[in-house]
Amino acid sequence: MPLCQEHVDGESVRSPRGEYVIGNTIIGQGATSIIKLAFNLRTNEPAAAKMVNLLLYSNYFQKELSALSRISHQNIVKLLDYKLSDDKSSGVLFLEYLPFPCLFDHIQKFGRFSEEICWKILSQIVDAFKYIHDMGLCHGDFKPENVMYDHTSHRIKILDFGLTRSSDEKPQFIGSPLYMAPEVHLRKPYDLFLADVWSIGICFCEMLTGDTPFRDCQDTDDLLDCLLSDDDGFSFLEDLSQNFSANATNLLKTMLTRDPRSRITINGVKQFLENLGFNENTDVPHQPS
Repeated sequence: MPLCQEHVDGESVRSPRGEYVIGNTIIGQGATSIIKLAFNLRTNEPAAAKMVNLLLYSNYFQKELSALSRISHQNIVKLLDYKLSDDKSSGVLFLEYLPFPCLFDHIQKFGRFSEEICWKILSQIVDAFKYIHDMGLCHGDFKPENVMYDHTSHRIKILDFGLTRSSDEKPQFIGSPLYMAPEVHLRKPYDLFLADVWSIGICFCEMLTGDTPFRDCQDTDDLLDCLLSDDDGFSFLEDLSQNFSANATNLLKTMLTRDPRSRITINGVKQFLENLGFNENTDVPHQPS
């Protein structure tokens, strides 16, 4: 049955651009927010109402609002509207409704992707990141949980811009440990954009293999030891070379370089993909769900 406002019994919220009804159906939940199904009362179109406690997470809310207000890209979730409570204790971001799961959930349910589809997804991710990097913004918390994936079209949308930083801001040493670059873990000044590239590389590896390379680390100290060990390259990269193409492993080696001064930039990754004939509009065959 198609979604429609009549099937939702919830709170009506008047925002700067219209009026929404927020139902009780939770469609997502993160560390700083709860996302509920909502509807635009004028158009009867569904939306995702991202609800944030501003007493605790005002900075995350303001960062995401500021970033998404500037962004317009086919592979990034659209901001439709927003609303603050009268006492400014809570806020809602009304985002486009995406009726499909995130990359992480898809991998958990169906396992790794074919390499061909990995290239397709990576091309869209890189196109979106080149767009925001060219604007002087970094994402700051990129991981498969923050990528919605439509398996019928292989199109993706990137979410969660609460840790977004601009190039003139000081870096912060927070994020998702398994996807954070070594220099972020070390809590030293670092290049925001090259840290994003590392996170994309970890995501690409997870799409190819079905798991993150550092999942078996027992704690953050163990993870840091793995990231900073002095061996000649990560052993998992050598293992990948036996199962995937030279292009995939060579790109990963340039993205997952410990020293950020030697790491490839997002422009370099995009050029690498274009040289292989991959871009965000490359067609790929349907992969059964």
